[in-house]
Amino acid sequence: MGFIHLLWGFLFLIDIRINGFDVLPDVIGYVLFFLGFAKLENKSRHFRLAKNMSVVMIAISVMSLLISWASVHSWLLYFIVNLVVFVLKVYIIFHLCYGISDMAGRRGLHEFQIKAVQRWRWFIAVIAASFILILLAPLLSMLAILFAFLLMIASVVIYVMMMMLMWEAEHVFQR
Repeated sequence: MGFIHLLWGFLFLIDIRINGFDVLPDVIGYVLFFLGFAKLENKSRHFRLAKNMSVVMIAISVMSLLISWASVHSWLLYFIVNLVVFVLKVYIIFHLCYGISDMAGRRGLHEFQIKAVQRWRWFIAVIAASFILILLAPLLSMLAILFAFLLMIASVVIYVMMMMLMWEAEHVFQR
């Protein structure tokens, strides 16, 4: 149906780096998002909007990869790229969750509808906390390290929860 592509896309959005190398490149995740949304776009306008933005995110993630390979160490460039990525990722996940909510609502699956919106709220909370940490990190030094570690765990947890939502959506909507 398309949700399995989204599930795997979330896996590639988890940021795992070894010696600065992103083991799971975001660009693959956004390509999978595009494929999943392409299969779902006739189910809700939210999926169509998310599909269109996933194309933009593919381009930005390729640019981000090139910047990381070029070893550009500009804090301002890093901040601007991450700000754009945060905003667009929030846009995509909003439309994903509300697309699921629309589908569930039309089928009378109110608990699943609520679950999709709740996952959106948790996702936005983790993203907002991460963005605030990036802004405050230069001021907090040692405390920022602790917060970064906690947010890293929270980020992995929310991505796994989103993956679980995709798994459940794939099965709920096939009935």
